[in-house]
Parts: sequence; structure tokens; C-alpha cells
Amino acid sequence: MSIAYTYTALLDVLSYRFRLQRDILTGGYSLKNDLEGALSIFDSVNPEDFGVQAISDTIIISCRTHEHFEEFLVILKKVFISFLSKGLFVRGGVAYSRHYQNGRVTYSHAIAKAYEIESKVAIYPRIMIDQNIVDMYNSGAGLPKIFGKGLLARQNGGCFINILDEDNWSQIYEAAKTMYARDQMSLVSDEAAFAKHQWFQNYLFSSSYADIEKPKYIESIGLV
Repeated sequence: MSIAYTYTALLDVLSYRFRLQRDILTGGYSLKNDLEGALSIFDSVNPEDFGVQAISDTIIISCRTHEHFEEFLVILKKVFISFLSKGLFVRGGVAYSRHYQNGRVTYSHAIAKAYEIESKVAIYPRIMIDQNIVDMYNSGAGLPKIFGKGLLARQNGGCFINILDEDNWSQIYEAAKTMYARDQMSLVSDEAAFAKHQWFQNYLFSSSYADIEKPKYIESIGLV
């Protein structure tokens, strides 16, 4: 296989080490079971069009053609929701660059760029799209139309995959609420972890699909 330009997403499973340590202490396999359940979403993905690797807390998904890029975005949306349904946030980056892989060797500018976006730009539980991809599709160039379909959201100049739609908002709200309630005690004084839940709640309620009758599950700032 020659070195070719490939869309590559690198996803990080947040709280992986915390959950793993809890399994070690309890002797259980809760994290393993949740990972297997979440990753079963790939059972229906065509390996001819999309490559998938899952190692520890890292998932790498690749898309080889422009024609399948919209489907790639839909798959990433489903992956995020699948992990959320198991009580796990993911954070990721998507890049388009040179990528080479065979049975023994992976050489990829795309993975390196996607990792940089995931670790330095995404910050919160979301899958960020490299601005170069956004610019490429904005320029036209005969590429499929990906804007105006509700698949992407923008905040502070950055573009990320929008996992919310009219049919799933309540489901995702309940999953996020349940996960926060489960982890609330471990979040005390952990501002970085707490901020991820807080950002996600703000994302939920900023959506045009939000049910404003639903209460916010994270307490507001109070006086003492």
C-alpha cells in the first residue's frame, strides 16, 4: 500500500485510568465490559472503507476517500454516543494528511496531527475537526457537501462534530446526567474533570433541540 492522504480520527477515552484503577481495586471487569459494549458499534462498519484500531484508551479510525467523509462523520457521531451510553466520554481530533499502514508498520502524519488536535485543542468531550479540512470543504473543489446538515457545530472559531439531533437529545441528556451522578463524588476538587461535565451540560442546553423543561443536573455557583 502506498502512502496516501487519509482522513484520520484519534479518540481518547476519558477517565480510562480512573476506571481501570477501580477495576483493579475491586477485581471486577466493569471497564472491559463497557469498552466491549461501546466498541461493538464498529461491527456494522465496512472495513473496506473505514479502518479501525483500538488500543487501551486510544481509538484510531480512518477514512480513505472524500466520497465517504460524510459517512465518516456520522460514524464518529455514533461512536461518541455509544461510549456515552456506557458512561464514558471521548475526546478526539480529525485530520487529513499522509497515512501509511500495513500489518507491522504505521507511519502517519494524519495520526500525529489528529493527536495534536485531541490533546491541545479539543479540551472537552468533543471531536474537533482540523481547520484545514473545514477550509478545504468551504473552498468547494468538487467535494461532497457536509455543511448545513446538522453534523457539525462551531464554538470560538473551532468546528466539532455535533452529536445532538431532534431524536436523541433526551437520550443523551439522560446518559450525561446519569454519568455525572455516578461520578460526582470523584469530581470534587478535580476542576479539569468537572469542567468537562460542565461544558457538556452547556453544550446540551445550547442546542436548538434542548428540552428547556429538563433541569440542569450540575449545580450552579452558590454563596456561603
